[in-house]
Amino acid sequence: MRGRVRMGWLLALVACGGCTMHIDRATTVTAGSLPHPIYAVDGAVQVLSHAHAGKIRSVDGGVTLDDWATAHAIKTVDGRVMLGRQSVCRGVLASVDGNVTLARGARVGGDLRTYTANVQATDAQIGGSIRTVSGRIELRGITHVAGSIRLDKPKPSTSPDDDVWKRLPVLVIGPGVAVDGAIVAQRGGTLWVSRHAHIGAVSGIRVQWFDGAEPPLAAAASHGGVL
Repeated sequence: MRGRVRMGWLLALVACGGCTMHIDRATTVTAGSLPHPIYAVDGAVQVLSHAHAGKIRSVDGGVTLDDWATAHAIKTVDGRVMLGRQSVCRGVLASVDGNVTLARGARVGGDLRTYTANVQATDAQIGGSIRTVSGRIELRGITHVAGSIRLDKPKPSTSPDDDVWKRLPVLVIGPGVAVDGAIVAQRGGTLWVSRHAHIGAVSGIRVQWFDGAEPPLAAAASHGGVL
């Protein structure tokens, strides 16, 4: 699956017109605005504080929005995505394997989607839904998810050693977090929810409630099953 995604994005880079395209070097957006799309293969993309970027797509390079920076949308394959304090991704934020970190006050206007990548969000805002196949999602502080959280099933694989099928998703919802929509798991996983969090309906997975700031570490690392 990752190979198909990589090939599709590489073809998109080749067809890129009217955009900024870098193959092996970093791209930096300084003060002001760069509204047209940015495509990167191996180089990282960084949007400096108070700068504004359009759509950002990266294959291997990471994407960083510094504090108070803005991008229209972000999509990566293997690159890590980091949103600084009060930074904004106005649309969809999607990553296949690159982990996603949202600092305090960061905001994603659309959906936040990963395949195997992990997500850590603290005092952040997600205007859409969160979706993952086998990632670990950790929501803390006053993080607010306006949509649902979906733990999806991977596509069929012919390999008995497919790590995506072996690794079940993990979702940790800390005290103060609010999830307005439902939590839906298609193949189970582990769900830890603070007794001081607000969540919607839950299906396909067992809720394990916890007190304090964090769930029990040993138990949080284990995988639960489908109800």
